[in-house]
Amino acid sequence: MSTKVKIYNDEIKDVVIGEVPDFPKYTTQILNLANQNSQGTRPKVVGQMSDLIQEFDGRTIDEWIEWYEERHPDARDRASDKVEDMVIKLKNAIKKIDREMIETWVKDLVLYKTFIGLRFQEAILKKVADIKETDYQLATKEEERRYYD
Repeated sequence: MSTKVKIYNDEIKDVVIGEVPDFPKYTTQILNLANQNSQGTRPKVVGQMSDLIQEFDGRTIDEWIEWYEERHPDARDRASDKVEDMVIKLKNAIKKIDREMIETWVKDLVLYKTFIGLRFQEAILKKVADIKETDYQLATKEEERRYYD
């Protein structure tokens, strides 16, 4: 008889590296966005992490840190600089957001982009059907619920 075992991320972190940073609510979402936009942790900045971890033959987090920083001594600073610059840009952008902009954005997303997306899909289907000399139809609501387009 097999027994299911659940292990939570926090338990893994505890065992593998011990204490981990605790961030205030929403800050990591902003930092992730800033990192995405700035490309702060791309391989050209911090190295190809999937390759580096394979090359590393140590066992502990302290060994990993020492090993990594010997090979990429300025990488964390360069990545932090890129992310910090983008956070400043995001802060400035956030100051410009007001109710009117939010309403315009919601209208654009819900109405315009939905309409354009559906019409774009239909234009593609029509073009392919013309090329293939066949008929086409848009997915029904039930087909869409099952992820058929």
